[in-house]
Amino acid sequence: MTKPSKKFKYKPLSLKEIIREMKQNIDLMIDLAYSAIKFGDKELADETYKMEQRIHELTFLLNLQIIQASPGGLDEAKSLEPIVVMGYSIDKISDALSDIARVVYINNDISYFTQLFRDISYVPEPIVKINVNKRCEFIGQPRKEIHFRSKYGVDLIAIRREGKWLFERDDIILIDDVLIVKGEIQPIIELKKLCYDQEPFSFEIEEEEKEQILDLGNPDICEKVEEIQRNYILITDISETMIELALAALFFSNEEVSEDVLEMEELMDGLNLALEKDLLDLAKLIESPRDLTGIMRIVFSCELISDAAAHIAENILKGFEPHGILQQAIRETGEIVVRETLSEDSYFKGKTYNELQDKRYKRGFHIIALKREDKWIYSFKSDFVFEEGDLLIGLGPLETVMQWRKCVNPEKYKEE
Repeated sequence: MTKPSKKFKYKPLSLKEIIREMKQNIDLMIDLAYSAIKFGDKELADETYKMEQRIHELTFLLNLQIIQASPGGLDEAKSLEPIVVMGYSIDKISDALSDIARVVYINNDISYFTQLFRDISYVPEPIVKINVNKRCEFIGQPRKEIHFRSKYGVDLIAIRREGKWLFERDDIILIDDVLIVKGEIQPIIELKKLCYDQEPFSFEIEEEEKEQILDLGNPDICEKVEEIQRNYILITDISETMIELALAALFFSNEEVSEDVLEMEELMDGLNLALEKDLLDLAKLIESPRDLTGIMRIVFSCELISDAAAHIAENILKGFEPHGILQQAIRETGEIVVRETLSEDSYFKGKTYNELQDKRYKRGFHIIALKREDKWIYSFKSDFVFEEGDLLIGLGPLETVMQWRKCVNPEKYKEE
């Protein structure tokens, strides 16, 4: 007998409220989906699925509000088209993210592969766990009052306490909590110190021995895994970057950012083909090729995400102007994407990626992409040096955006 579906209770929301909630939910879904497969946790996957259902509801409300708000004929309807495209695309992105998270149900060993394929030294913003120990200054504080991103340069995704997951912003941090955070290496190291966590980086929620599926002593397997790792990291990180850039292009009607997104989409097509070939080659070398099913599904979902992001960008290049409601909504979201060119007098000039983790320059921002001449760079080693003329794409808190801009290009913003 088919289980009856949960009925949707209609609650009227303004267009601005719907857009704001969709943007906030998709940002959180990204972190939850990748946390689910990294830790092999079905509860995180279920939470991702719940958010997917909420975005479906918001998409319905968005379309309903647009129908009700369009009595002005063709001109008014055209002005709302970018919002329709955004809603449709975010809905498709949420489907893909939910599919990524649900891989834990079809491939129990997915955490083995995602950890194997994500060398922490190559990942721009790894997801790790941090243990809260005695003397940590966060103990007794609600997570929403700590401002992890703007003050410490990391995002707190969830709290693990006595076998249960906590996701609410009002949750109080207690001793022995496990914080699941996402951020760059140096800020994570600093946060571990503040939490008095002296353990090495770890991805295991429940400590248990895992069977080694791949024989990494085999040089052919090891070589193929290294090739897959490089492309897997690029594919997952670029697809995530494309979401942020596409939404930024829509919010600010920026054709250059839109073109950047479409350029990345072409790159994604090539990376997907290369990774699919490498996975098929690896399948010939292992005893159970079915173990690679989860990775194949994740890569396919990333392709869907990049296609949806490109759909948003294409809409801007058609010449549609952003509706005023979009501008209002972005001002009320927690984070913003900005483009800035590194100037001759920049504080970033000549500094390494590691040096720029200093709070004086970072201001809670993460550099999600850099364009040098005609080449895009998406991940940075600690000794990567920034040069004059580099185009930086940064993601960070709205309240510190001007401070970050002044660090990148002091001359341009010296009078503001």
